[in-house]
Amino acid sequence: MAYRYEKFISNSYLNVSKLVKANTIAELNMKVTNQLNIWSKKEASERNKVALQDLQKQAEVDTEDALEDINQYRNILAYTLEIDDKVNWDKLYQKDKFKQFRFEKIEPKLDTYIEKHKVPKQGFVEKIFPNLKQKRLKLEEQAKLEFDENLQKYKNDKKVAKEEYNKEKELFEAKQNEYNDGIKDFKNRFENGETQAVEDYILLVLENSIYPEAISKDFEVQYLGENEIAIIDYALPHPDSIPNIIEYKFVKTRKEIVPKEMKKKDFEEFYEDIIYQLTLRTIHEVFESVYNDKLKTVIFNGWVQGVDSSTGQDFNSCIISVQASKDEFEQINLARVNPKDCFRSLKGLSAGALKNLAPVRPILNINREDARFTESKDVLAEVNSIPNLAEMNWEDFEHLVRGLFEQIFSKDGGEVKVTQASRDGGVDAIAFDPDPIRGGKFVIQAKRYNKVVPVSAVRDLYGTMINEGAVKGILVTTSHYGRDSLEFVKDKPITLIDGANLVHLFNEIGHKVRIEVRK
Repeated sequence: MAYRYEKFISNSYLNVSKLVKANTIAELNMKVTNQLNIWSKKEASERNKVALQDLQKQAEVDTEDALEDINQYRNILAYTLEIDDKVNWDKLYQKDKFKQFRFEKIEPKLDTYIEKHKVPKQGFVEKIFPNLKQKRLKLEEQAKLEFDENLQKYKNDKKVAKEEYNKEKELFEAKQNEYNDGIKDFKNRFENGETQAVEDYILLVLENSIYPEAISKDFEVQYLGENEIAIIDYALPHPDSIPNIIEYKFVKTRKEIVPKEMKKKDFEEFYEDIIYQLTLRTIHEVFESVYNDKLKTVIFNGWVQGVDSSTGQDFNSCIISVQASKDEFEQINLARVNPKDCFRSLKGLSAGALKNLAPVRPILNINREDARFTESKDVLAEVNSIPNLAEMNWEDFEHLVRGLFEQIFSKDGGEVKVTQASRDGGVDAIAFDPDPIRGGKFVIQAKRYNKVVPVSAVRDLYGTMINEGAVKGILVTTSHYGRDSLEFVKDKPITLIDGANLVHLFNEIGHKVRIEVRK
């Protein structure tokens, strides 16, 4: 899976580091915070061990830590039942205040310059010696002149600093407002049930879920809006990554601490319980958090990566798959169930003991391919040799527009797919922008016209947007739009690109094109 954001973090005491990857800034911040918290707790534990001189005491402490670690895995499901899994929108908003204005320079004082120029005080002796008064006045004038110059410089410097501060503050607040507006838009699109927004919301919920360290929280989500189904592919922990130490014994004769592992059968049951709990917990968190009444079914597919000991080859197998309806799942008292029995009652699929990592066929796979999508033609590579875009083949023009927007969207990790040629006014291309704030599904239509585009074409695009569940529509033409079209799109998420703007877009990506519309 490709990620858009990444951050390198480390803990020098533990001598560990990690490259954290995510699709969104919010998801990245959550991942970084969770990992740093895990390391912080581990560092505190390690420092405590170093401080212990008594090996017997250290063994007891190690045992307590091991049992506490195992207990976290035994209570994976119970942990989430005490938490409201809905996204706290208020916490997503940026509310930081910009720093207060501070000017470090000290305002000049006249007394400083009086003292610097050694101006004597006015006294009786000046009546006897008039030249003393003249000398004092001259020194006062010099002091006053230097004071005035420095005071003016101080005021000018402060004014410049204030102006720079105001610019920084304005930029800070503009970015903050833009980010917060994005959160509001994300919230509105989610509550309206827009496909991409629901997917991104579920990803945010699952990323915000706190797990023990062996559970990496690596997953993919697809939301099928027309069926109100969420498919979750979850990377499950391999048995080798699960802790199995239940005691640390201090052996006096050897003056060392020896770990004691679970019995093989106990560990296999422990591992299975973890997987069943994780499965039920994920379904619970998704159903509880998606409050917009746009989710009726969750399908969970659990995948495990590893190395086949018999062949030495890598594998990635789905070992567990289950489908649950919201009405059915909400009747289950998760606080009292046996996770394995609950999984079976939901008619979940697994092949024998989970420790064997035997693969099963997922109930439903994630599939982002649209049957309408077809192989695109690279017309963009030849665009400079096309004498007039307004007279090129209509199908080639659609592929050309697809190529243009593919370059535009790919800068931010998006993708553009061209649909099968139909010439019936349907969708010419679909763009997917992965950003959860401003992204989503875009409908693109290309109209190679030599006359004004009728308003009916703009209305048709709007209807197509609604049918597709798209967040934005883009209509591209070689000609121009009339007043009716411009009025129609005023309050709608539609962008109209006429011939002049189309030429400009090509110029921006380094292509020189011509459009000459027949009169």
